[in-house]
Amino acid sequence: MNSITQDMKYRQSLMKYVEKYGVSRASRKYNKSRSYIYFWKKRYDGTVESLGCQ
Repeated sequence: MNSITQDMKYRQSLMKYVEKYGVSRASRKYNKSRSYIYFWKKRYDGTVESLGCQ
């Protein structure tokens, strides 16, 4: 069984921020590159489990 890690929670909060404010603003707030955000946004399906490393 997979456990939810701190990294996954962090990415989920990032995705929620992206949904509300957009990628560019999230990039500045979280100090992550836009390509990093787009990578996780493509994988994100609404569940925390989708944000885990594979």
